Amino acid sequence: MSNILIPLFGIFLLLFSCQSTTKLINGYPLPDLTLPDKNGQKITLSAINENKIILVEFWASWCQPCRVKHPELNRIYQMYKDKKFLNANGFEILYVNLDSKKELWLEAMEKDGIDNWKYHVADLKGMRKSLIPNQFQFEQIPTAFLIDANGIIIGKDMSEDRLFHELKFRLKK
Repeated sequence: MSNILIPLFGIFLLLFSCQSTTKLINGYPLPDLTLPDKNGQKITLSAINENKIILVEFWASWCQPCRVKHPELNRIYQMYKDKKFLNANGFEILYVNLDSKKELWLEAMEKDGIDNWKYHVADLKGMRKSLIPNQFQFEQIPTAFLIDANGIIIGKDMSEDRLFHELKFRLKK
């Protein structure tokens, strides 16, 4: 009897381990995301991906490493938002906030000069209660994914310098 149970147990373990979620790494699609913006309008990632390269970044007003990035991200956004790329027309940032209080989110956007970006969204549940960190497989912020016009991940957690050069490399000559 034990000779039969051991192989069956092995098969069970193999089948169970194969049901894990897809890793969010280069070459794989980023899951879609729909969240309200500051006016309550639902924004869906796949709907804004109109042949654009998109940086999907997760942040919060209380996260100092997130806030330090804002001047450089703003410079990169202004430089590349209307550029033509090899396989895309333009660059956008979908900035996903993980605060629990709307006023903190909006105040940080204004103070850091990023309120001119088109796409800011938040579920306002806070980092601990939000399902977003689990869905996008991260435990700390800032976390970011760069996706191409097809929603495929082409970079993760890139420094601002690396992001700048990645976008420059993809420019249409």
